[in-house]
Amino acid sequence: MKFRVVVALSLCLAAGGCFSVLPEPQVPSALISLPAERATAPADPLRADVSVYPPDASRAFAGVDIAVRTDQEMVYLGDVRWVDAAPRLLQNAVVDALAKAGGEGRAVTAQQGARVDYDVRWRIVDLSTGKDTSPVKVEVAVSLLDSATRRVVAQKTFSATGSPSDRAPRVRAAALAIAAQSVADQVAAFVTKSAAPKTPLAPVAPAN
Repeated sequence: MKFRVVVALSLCLAAGGCFSVLPEPQVPSALISLPAERATAPADPLRADVSVYPPDASRAFAGVDIAVRTDQEMVYLGDVRWVDAAPRLLQNAVVDALAKAGGEGRAVTAQQGARVDYDVRWRIVDLSTGKDTSPVKVEVAVSLLDSATRRVVAQKTFSATGSPSDRAPRVRAAALAIAAQSVADQVAAFVTKSAAPKTPLAPVAPAN
């Protein structure tokens, strides 16, 4: 009899119809984004075509969870998430800012596979809130590469901080989003200053 009960329970679980021992997925109360309208136009026009890559990131900053610094460990903010993976949000935020720059150049995401003059390759150093009302911090290291030669044209690190008004997760996440947008705007300004227009090749004179 005991064997029959075990077999019946196994069949029931295999069919997925009796009950589940898996926890219910937690639905966040808020999703945080970096809307395009928040992007600030760089002071300089974009004079060349650039491809913006999603920044490299450690596992702590690579997903939708929002990291929290707590002494020697990293935990995640409860009940609030990024609306998309953080590297894609930052990538799109830079493209949005460059789109407002004006000039003859254009900015695209690397996923579009367009032929461009320069590549923006970068890395997330920090993208986290602190405990309670401790400051939020965003830091990235950026390289602008000549897409033809792969030579580094310019490099720089950018950062921004902010102070949440209270310890509520949504308030802390909102402060982090503002700092992230500030860094994206700084990266866009760096690109417009550093991406010099390419000199077109002179036409070849026809042979006599």
